[in-house]
Amino acid sequence: FFGIASAVLKILLEGLKAPKVVRDLLVEAVLMPKARLKEGLALGASGAVTSAIDSSDGLAWSLHEIAKASGVGFVIDKVPVAVEVVKFAELNALDPLELALYGGEEYELVLTIKPSFWSRAEKAVEKVGGNLIKIGRVTAERQVLLELKGEKRVIEPRGWEHFRRQ
Repeated sequence: FFGIASAVLKILLEGLKAPKVVRDLLVEAVLMPKARLKEGLALGASGAVTSAIDSSDGLAWSLHEIAKASGVGFVIDKVPVAVEVVKFAELNALDPLELALYGGEEYELVLTIKPSFWSRAEKAVEKVGGNLIKIGRVTAERQVLLELKGEKRVIEPRGWEHFRRQ
């Protein structure tokens, strides 16, 4: 799930508030990240994946990198946001989608899989105790869009900015 690192940075660097249980879960997720090594190896062995990147620079940035390298676009219709991130965002009047799309320092796998290979990929990941979540589809149009509740908007090509000066 996405948005955890963004929420933690806002708590630690900007002093935003979160209930202790939410704060503790978020901070633990950042301090003890879980790289998806088993899932990545299983997917590689399955032969189902056509492109892949991690989300360390943010989901939006990762999608744009794949789109640019592959000459395609995406329509994203589901952004898996951690429940704790949603609670934190509500408490601080933030958009959980912004936290999930444009954060970084998360190590989820962002992949493309042909529809005919989805079942094979899903089974490979389940065998190692993981879970695949379909978040959208590849398109011929070279743009990355978010489509939720019948509305489309552009997902900007931005993400984690390392050592940015203010």
